[in-house]
Amino acid sequence: MVKYDRVSALFWVAMAIAICVESIRLGPGSLSVPGPGLIPLGCGISLGILGLIVFALTFKRMGEGKEVPREKGIQWQKLILTLVSLIAYAFFLNVLGLQIVTLIWMGFICRLGKMGWRGTVFFSVVTTFSCYILFAYCLGIRFPRGILGF
Repeated sequence: MVKYDRVSALFWVAMAIAICVESIRLGPGSLSVPGPGLIPLGCGISLGILGLIVFALTFKRMGEGKEVPREKGIQWQKLILTLVSLIAYAFFLNVLGLQIVTLIWMGFICRLGKMGWRGTVFFSVVTTFSCYILFAYCLGIRFPRGILGF
C-alpha cells in the first residue's frame, strides 16, 4: 500500500505543478487586483503541499512496518448518499437559506462519516458560522434569505 500511496502522492504533486504553471500563464495578478489565475494558483500550491506531505508520510509508515487498515471496496451507499445530499443542498438553498441548509448538510455528512454527536454539532455550527461570515460579510455575497430572513 505504501507504494500506491507514494505513486498517487507524486501524481498529485505533478498535477499541482501543471495547475500552477497554467495559472501563472493566465496571470495571477495580485491580491488587490486579482487575475484569472490567482485562485487556481492558490489551489495548485495547496494541492502540491498536501501531496508532498502525503509523500513524506509514506516514508514514515514504511519504517513502522505496519499498514494502515483500509476498508475494502467502494462504499457505494455512502457515495450515492453524498451525491444526493449535495443535490438536495443546492435545491433547498433557495428555500431554507444558507444557514439552515449548511447546518443540516454538515450534520448529515459528519454522521455519515461516523462522527460522534458532539463532534457533529460542533463542526456543523462552526462550519455554518464560518461560511456565513466568509461569504456574507467578508466577500459580500448575497444568498437567498430563506426562512430566517438574513
